[in-house]
Amino acid sequence: MKIIRYKENPILTVKDVPFRVNSIFNPGAIKYKDEYLLLCRVEMPNGRSSFVVAKSKNGFQFIVENQPSLTPEDHGDSYKYVEWGIEDPRISQIEGDYYLTYTGYSKYMPVVIMSKTKDFKTFETFGPISVPSNKDCVLLPEKINGFYWKIDRPSAENRRDIWISKSPDLIHWGNNQVLIEPQQGTWESDKIGISTPFVKTKEGWLALYHGVRGFGISSMYKLGAILLDLEKPWLVKGKTSEPILAPEFDYERVGDVNNVVFSNGWVVEKDGSVKIYYSGADTNVCIAETSVNHLLSVCK
Repeated sequence: MKIIRYKENPILTVKDVPFRVNSIFNPGAIKYKDEYLLLCRVEMPNGRSSFVVAKSKNGFQFIVENQPSLTPEDHGDSYKYVEWGIEDPRISQIEGDYYLTYTGYSKYMPVVIMSKTKDFKTFETFGPISVPSNKDCVLLPEKINGFYWKIDRPSAENRRDIWISKSPDLIHWGNNQVLIEPQQGTWESDKIGISTPFVKTKEGWLALYHGVRGFGISSMYKLGAILLDLEKPWLVKGKTSEPILAPEFDYERVGDVNNVVFSNGWVVEKDGSVKIYYSGADTNVCIAETSVNHLLSVCK
């Protein structure tokens, strides 16, 4: 199976949200209690983003809950780092808990915020686990060599590379190393960032990432795939040379931010099939289906 868009895309738009928002997009995704659960970013009428849960029995038709699940105001002492909104959650299940890593925005620039939950109703929030400017963070779902591992995208002057670091406790991070960098003159020449959490496969740790290339005053966001070594996750075993998904249809081409396909959540089924939950033009939620085997083949 290659990459197949769901014929009923988009599956969620602002019309599906039972309270007033400007848009719904960029969901984290996971299987939770035999249901598909999306933790979607919603831009509120004041222009600042919160998260809301949407659930589905079949992975295609979702019902959005009637109020936000996590807001900037829920962050207690860390509120000053998320005052302008929380954005683009990734969900990793580690040792029975669900960890969310997402961007907090404020006058202090973007930072990575982490929260922990067991039920997606109550959340324990942790202050920034990065310094500014940083975003696009995922956690590997298990310890390797006695450490937790974090992949993120710090910004340094004109650099937009993906880095990896490790931690004994998910709070204190070190041993920072560059993982991959944009390839000049290609579809990802301006910047890159990890999109989905990593899944463990027979070949290595597999994830999607996004690449951006500018055209005049605009940019185009596309998706690729990356494969890391199972025991040495700082080693890249392979990555796609071409994008696997790019803006093509009107719901991906035209919206709040034109020419964007962006994912930070997927569900990998037991049979190896994959549902990629992505947003078109920062305006909706869509699905593309593929398989682990196909993604591994294009990483080699």
